[in-house]
Amino acid sequence: MQACAELQASAAWVLSSPSAAYWAAKLGTPSTLAVMGTPSQTAWRDAGGAEPAHWHVSPTGESMGLFESMRHYPRVSVLRGKQGRNDLIEVLLEVGIDVNPVPMYEKKQHPLFENDLIASLSVTSNHAAPAFYFSSTDQVARMLAVAKNMPSVLAVPVLASHPRIANAAKALGFKHISLHEAT
Repeated sequence: MQACAELQASAAWVLSSPSAAYWAAKLGTPSTLAVMGTPSQTAWRDAGGAEPAHWHVSPTGESMGLFESMRHYPRVSVLRGKQGRNDLIEVLLEVGIDVNPVPMYEKKQHPLFENDLIASLSVTSNHAAPAFYFSSTDQVARMLAVAKNMPSVLAVPVLASHPRIANAAKALGFKHISLHEAT
């Protein structure tokens, strides 16, 4: 398989999410693993991934926080969702790093999600108000793509796991946003 051979040729792998870490753990172990945060590191270990010689954890919780450590490797594989962001890939390419983007999974919305969303927003005074917890910017946009009653959806409180996600929610019109960074 060509993709596995290219992965094994990389000095470092960047795991963009716990999902990517889970699937990547089944492919082998590079000498260096880089992750956006400790949840991805935990997912790697929980999936049975062997400990690499070197770990890099983004100090910002974002891919760009890995730039300084990844720029010293001649070849880097970025294991991510098919719809993953390209910011780290682009800056590594700009400084001459050979980058191998590897789609590990594709995010899909469950067909019943919209009905469940509508039902959860139809709360009575006897129930606690719902809140949305977003852990990626694309979740915010996907939520709004299925919303039929936009004012009701935008009034739901949002818990965001990173300032970038809180900013995306604000830019798309959510009114009540709290930052709850993952640890």
